[in-house]
Amino acid sequence: MGTGAFQGSVLWWSRDHRAHHRYSDTPKDPYGVDRGLFWAHMGWVLVKKDTDQLGKCDMSDLRKEKLLVWQHNYYVWLATLFAFVIPTMICGFGWGDWMGGFFYAGAARHVFLMHATFCINSLAHWWGDATFSDQRSPRDSFIVSLITFGEGFHNFHHEFPYDYRNGVKLWAYDPGKWLIWACDKLGWAYNLRRFPRNEITKGELQMQEKRLNQAKQTVLYGPTAEQLPAMTWQHIKSRVAEGSSLVVINGLVHDVAEFKKIHPGGEKMIQSRLGTDATEAFNGGVYMHAYAANNLLSMMRVGRVADDKKVV
Repeated sequence: MGTGAFQGSVLWWSRDHRAHHRYSDTPKDPYGVDRGLFWAHMGWVLVKKDTDQLGKCDMSDLRKEKLLVWQHNYYVWLATLFAFVIPTMICGFGWGDWMGGFFYAGAARHVFLMHATFCINSLAHWWGDATFSDQRSPRDSFIVSLITFGEGFHNFHHEFPYDYRNGVKLWAYDPGKWLIWACDKLGWAYNLRRFPRNEITKGELQMQEKRLNQAKQTVLYGPTAEQLPAMTWQHIKSRVAEGSSLVVINGLVHDVAEFKKIHPGGEKMIQSRLGTDATEAFNGGVYMHAYAANNLLSMMRVGRVADDKKVV
């Protein structure tokens, strides 16, 4: 099946793939998306490679396999046989459709399969989510996974390259994963590698935390205590006597002049607390205020209490 895909011998394919992982997004990457989407998709196969620039990788383990060396040496003949001759013969001898066998089962299938594979190098490095890392270009996308027969969860593949899975989630479309898993259960495959679940979860949480921190940069949280001027109780009470609407909660001074008019408990409740420490009332003494109330209150900070003495 691999030979019939007409995508190069195992040794040739593995060499480029290993170089791609080792030198991702650098000039040594055989099909790096940093050189453009078209280059990553198919441009790299249309030009002669500069072998001096191409990233080097160790292939000694695969070169020890006699079957792989044999396939490499006779690849052109084998690929032509499995990709074109046999499909044509099946359709021709089977129901007399020699042309259909060649153009549909052979040529058209080859074109569609190549572009689906090329999308792994292009779309899977351009469109989707950086689920586990944003250090490199690979992305995770369910849509791309449908186009590439399960290879769209490429961010996982690059971050945890020795794991036999791409779509690590149960709902992920990854037929290759399930094929390998089934072969393992039948004794046809062995030594399946999985990255530790704890480290996979850790990487996912790190990216979620990073995105959360970036999102928080777009939200105003009000000044911190360190940024606020110190105010004594004498100063606070004199300001209130002059007409200011100041109330102290959790050691911080808040100007509630605008909010007291729309306070759900009524303006009189706020008015009675001006110039006092309303911490206990705010935190459950009268009403346990929600996160939203605390967040809104943070935007009204104008100072911090300079002395520890509470005034009620």
